[in-house]
Amino acid sequence: MAMNMKASVIAGPQKSEIAEVPIPVIGDEEVLIRVIVCGVCASELHPWTAGAGWLEASGQQPIFGHEPVGVIESVGSRVYGFSVGDRVTGLIQNAFAQYAKADYRNIVKVPDGLEDIEAIGEPLSCLMSGADRTPVSLGDSVGIVGAGFMGLGFLQLMRLKGAGRLIAVDMREESLQHARKFGADEIYTPQNLPASYKITEWSHMEQGIKGVDIAVEATGSQGGLQLAGDMTAVHGALSVVGYHQGNDGVRSVNMELWNWKAISVINAHERRAHVHMKQMEAGLKLIQNGLFNMKDMVTHVYGLDEVDKAYESMKSKPSGFIKAVIKID
Repeated sequence: MAMNMKASVIAGPQKSEIAEVPIPVIGDEEVLIRVIVCGVCASELHPWTAGAGWLEASGQQPIFGHEPVGVIESVGSRVYGFSVGDRVTGLIQNAFAQYAKADYRNIVKVPDGLEDIEAIGEPLSCLMSGADRTPVSLGDSVGIVGAGFMGLGFLQLMRLKGAGRLIAVDMREESLQHARKFGADEIYTPQNLPASYKITEWSHMEQGIKGVDIAVEATGSQGGLQLAGDMTAVHGALSVVGYHQGNDGVRSVNMELWNWKAISVINAHERRAHVHMKQMEAGLKLIQNGLFNMKDMVTHVYGLDEVDKAYESMKSKPSGFIKAVIKID
């Protein structure tokens, strides 16, 4: 095997370039993976915009990509349960490259019959773990603010958990049509959201305004968080799914409103690797059994030399855009 590989390397603010870099050297408990595809995640949009300065400050490698599917090329001496040739996904970094390495405890096999683009495991595990932590009872009304990739994935999982009514809110009409396709019962822009779905004053309780049992914030923005809080019912739950970047992550909330409504606030993010792996396997089973549609949420495919185009698409939302993947040749 050649000692070098091609990788997309961050060269500056909003600028990537193809470079020859060393193929990762694996340890005894690691596997080397030939990357086939890798999803493009919104969590990388802010550091991509900041460029190399952010990377130097954070100590991270200038290779992004953490949502790959690939084939094992070699295994360490203390790797169990995996063999050369297995198609896998998992918690794998620096994957906008021809090869990446991973701890064997942080990968799972991709079931036969799944296409590469629908088996990207890391975003699937984020959706699954977040949905698992969101307390939905059979018949609950669920409002989802933000109908991008995470919002649409959450919408599907809320239905599987027994939501009785799904209300999607987004600023873009095309995103609302996506939400309708993926199972939303009602779709609204923030401006035309019925008053019955917002409970922001004491008098609303006396008027019988109930909001929604569960509000899901899937925008990562100040406005989305505020609206989701306004929609949450008295003694309802607010599940924060959006990844909050920008403004150093600082957000303002109406704590008085949240206090008197006695809402529960769920941080729907997961940091435990073993939980991610359990949820990833479960999510792949849902896809395999036709219960979760990942394939139709992956709408744009770019080459390794088009990483910047993929991030630009994430920002500008071309027609039909939900999520992009990088295909590694």
